[in-house]
Amino acid sequence: MAYFLSIFFGTFVLEDLALVSGLGLALEQKLSWELAFLACFLGISIGDLALYELGALAKRFASNLRGGRWHSWLLRLERSKDSTSLGYAVFFTRFVPGTRLLTYTLAGFAGYSRARFLVITLVSVFIWVLAAFLLGGSLQVLFGGRLLLILPAILLLLVGGRFLLAKLRDPWHRRALVHSWRKWQSFEFWPAWLFYLPIVPYYAYLSLRGGSLLLPFYANPGVLNGGLIGESKWDFLQHLSADDPGTLPTAPIVAGLSLEERERRFQNFSYPFILKPDIGQRGYGVRVIRNQAERDAYLLGNEGKTLLAQTKSQYQREAGVFYYRHPGEETGHIFSITDKLFPFLTGNGLDALGTLILKDPRARIIAAVYFSRHSARLSEVIPAGEQFLLSECGNHCQGAIFKNGAALITPELSARIDEIAKQIPDFYFGRVDLRYRDQESFRRGEHFEVIEVNGAGAEATHIWDPTTTLPEAYRTLFEQWKILFTIGGEVKKLRSQKPRIRVLGLLAECFSVFRRSDAFSVSS
Repeated sequence: MAYFLSIFFGTFVLEDLALVSGLGLALEQKLSWELAFLACFLGISIGDLALYELGALAKRFASNLRGGRWHSWLLRLERSKDSTSLGYAVFFTRFVPGTRLLTYTLAGFAGYSRARFLVITLVSVFIWVLAAFLLGGSLQVLFGGRLLLILPAILLLLVGGRFLLAKLRDPWHRRALVHSWRKWQSFEFWPAWLFYLPIVPYYAYLSLRGGSLLLPFYANPGVLNGGLIGESKWDFLQHLSADDPGTLPTAPIVAGLSLEERERRFQNFSYPFILKPDIGQRGYGVRVIRNQAERDAYLLGNEGKTLLAQTKSQYQREAGVFYYRHPGEETGHIFSITDKLFPFLTGNGLDALGTLILKDPRARIIAAVYFSRHSARLSEVIPAGEQFLLSECGNHCQGAIFKNGAALITPELSARIDEIAKQIPDFYFGRVDLRYRDQESFRRGEHFEVIEVNGAGAEATHIWDPTTTLPEAYRTLFEQWKILFTIGGEVKKLRSQKPRIRVLGLLAECFSVFRRSDAFSVSS
């Protein structure tokens, strides 16, 4: 009974791991196949039903919001509760990673038939668990009962199978998979974990030479972990002068803020404006909000998080200015500038948007990103000569094209960036991302607006220029990290600076970045 209960309750924590554990106990004959199957089936089914009931409970609490700002959103949900598509979504969500929490709670919130949800859930869970157990039995024969080979293989196949199902269920994503091999042709599109592998031994070398693993955490002592990862964007932006023409109006929407105070803060922003998480990486969750319905949907999907509302810049061009200053220096330096271009396609009056993306030599490499962003318009034929903007987010992994902007560096611009950087207390190393009007005025240090400031975790993003070679990229990164360690060591010696170091928080944020696969992973 102890084994049965451990598997049953384990499904509430890590479903796939509990499923594999149940298989392992059955293979070792510590639990019968029938009881192992029953423990997994009951635990997973009850967990799914609990998500539905959570949504239904939230609906009761939201009932007093009728007539308020949620009214139109609630009406749309109620109209969808009897739709066939919602039933299909409930079924297929069982096999797609990262979608159950949102889909099942929304089904309960929308008032989808409880009986219908129960039937669909029991059928889908039965199929999923049965497939896993049949797989386990097959692998037992294949590997001759070697448990150490069987269990990792099952776990890998379960996770990999869900990933493939998520890709293969959509015809456009199936076509995108055909081109997925192309990302290996250029390091520009390599996975981050692969590209940054050589930095690990170099980090270890710099740590040994500097006498501490944590020197980068000292670089910007006023910010959590020096801004290496997991820092608050607001910790930087709150110091920028409201009177500075380069400062975009920004306000934190703190979790737990009263409804009245939140509405009061939103009154300072006219549509369209930007909403994004206060803690985010690689363009995660950045959205252009064009109306109240989009705003309310965004808030619902990010309940419990601190967000930033920001005026949308009037300028169309974007750049990332990498800056550093040693603690004893009067003026700082621009290490590099990345000029960012927003990709677009031109319609021919014949091909659908999805086809245009797959025909473009660059766009097809990250077609999955564009397909997720423009899913509602992929079958739409773009008129001849019309330009279709693929991305508005100046982030490389979100589709922006990065160019080496070294030609933009001038003494005037350097002085202006230094002036802005010094508004932030004890800011010595990082990147200032901004929007600007045109290159001529930008070189003069005029007509630009700061979007956000990044700390020690920032990089000189001009390395992603398609003309940059791999050795050149690593030389730049090695030089950047050497400067970071040097500045961190200098700040540490000051003694008067007490950095805010939270190593566990950094590791947690790294883990969350690695496993992100929700709807907010793709920006506007």
